[in-house]
Amino acid sequence: MGKILPIPTPNDVHEIVQDSLTSIGVKSYGTLTFPRNKSHQADFIRVPDNINVNYVKEFLYRYCSHECPSLVISITGDAKDFEMKPKIIRQFRRDLLKVAQTTGTWIITGGMDTGIMKLVGEIVQINPDPSRPIPLIGIATWGYVSGHEQLDAQGIHAYYSKSLSNKKGEAPLEPNHTNFIFVDDGSERTHGGEIVFRGKLEKAISNGFFSSKTQTDALTAYRTLVAAQSLRTDSSDIAPVPVVLIVVEGGPNTIRTVKEAVVENNIPAVFLDGTGRCCDLFAKALHLYKEHYQHDELANETLIKTNLSFSFSRDEEIKNKLREELKDAVYAIDGPSDPSTPTNKRNDSFELVYECLHKRRNFLNIINLYSRDSIELDFDLIILKVLLNATSGSDTSKQNMQRKLEKQLYLVLEWNREDIAKDFVKNDADWNINLRKLFLLALRHNRAAFVELFLDHDSSLMNIFNDPSELRELYMDTDEMKEVNEIEKCT
Repeated sequence: MGKILPIPTPNDVHEIVQDSLTSIGVKSYGTLTFPRNKSHQADFIRVPDNINVNYVKEFLYRYCSHECPSLVISITGDAKDFEMKPKIIRQFRRDLLKVAQTTGTWIITGGMDTGIMKLVGEIVQINPDPSRPIPLIGIATWGYVSGHEQLDAQGIHAYYSKSLSNKKGEAPLEPNHTNFIFVDDGSERTHGGEIVFRGKLEKAISNGFFSSKTQTDALTAYRTLVAAQSLRTDSSDIAPVPVVLIVVEGGPNTIRTVKEAVVENNIPAVFLDGTGRCCDLFAKALHLYKEHYQHDELANETLIKTNLSFSFSRDEEIKNKLREELKDAVYAIDGPSDPSTPTNKRNDSFELVYECLHKRRNFLNIINLYSRDSIELDFDLIILKVLLNATSGSDTSKQNMQRKLEKQLYLVLEWNREDIAKDFVKNDADWNINLRKLFLLALRHNRAAFVELFLDHDSSLMNIFNDPSELRELYMDTDEMKEVNEIEKCT
């Protein structure tokens, strides 16, 4: 096993960043270089588990990427090797790259050089467009990282050459990630300490995107944030970003991650059924849950509407049926319970799965990789449809329906799928929304089909041309002017 060699980083190079990190309570930070990818460097920060996630979010936006994301894909699953057919892996690789390149995506994983995290790192490595690097952020428990002791310093440049170890309770870092966030909860050789932090960070990034009561305008995601010396600022000016969780296989910690995302943080999840354990459990549970409720509603429609106590007892009865039907699948994940472990600390994956089913069923999406209908999966379209579905809520007020439509149009515009926009906005009455910001976004992104679509529905170019400031911003945002600005910076 190799050594990690710390090399001091000149203080004057990152003075502003260092001051910012110190002010928000970062314990250590620096840059990593990996032997398998020597031309690549990854920045890391180590944070306490109780840090304000908005500080970390703002740090990522200002110093770790050239632009705000339009989408965040969070990928979770088994840290061990898993089996997927080569054809499915090729398709997953192709479509993940397609989504990332089309929409300006950030990807979040657990950061380790094992399982699904390793696969995602390899996918990002083959990005055919090096001019548009894909931010790949690994969030891991500090005490679980191999060789973490030697990263306990301020502003170091470390040559990280830790290889896969057979030691229990540790794993090396995946070398293609662009950023690492290590969550220090005081534990050693234990993973999972990052789950709550990761969920809160993703919630902060999403910022209520899927809520019907979003306070911030979700259509200003194209706005470039101005860097500031201090991160202690109001984060409300950072636009909401859609976040989706993709689940591949997985065990108890994956189920905890799903529950944090779906129930606590209002983030939709996509399960790749057929990859095993967690995904197969959710697929079976969701199928049985729907089946039981549909059967019960047909048999007791009147009682359900008029008798609250009957509705409660029905829920408990169905829950008990599910527990019995899923006991083998749950046991395969949780294993036998240890009598010496306190009841409140024992794994009970069923309770977490049931909570997801009962509270956020419309946020659970199952994709069967091995069905005949899935011979040619289109993951980018699947993700888009999941996000569109998650924007749908029970609030059917006029204001909420307009807000929902604006979000949906924003999503299909980012995906450049005007065919889908035409598909779900069929009536002239549906266009009774303010298209101004969407129209500007289409112009900025050079989405000609959307510009034409909006012009057909009463968007006016004159409104923009009569506003010199907006016209100037559009001009300054062109590729030609960006090149001029870059040249001026270098001279």
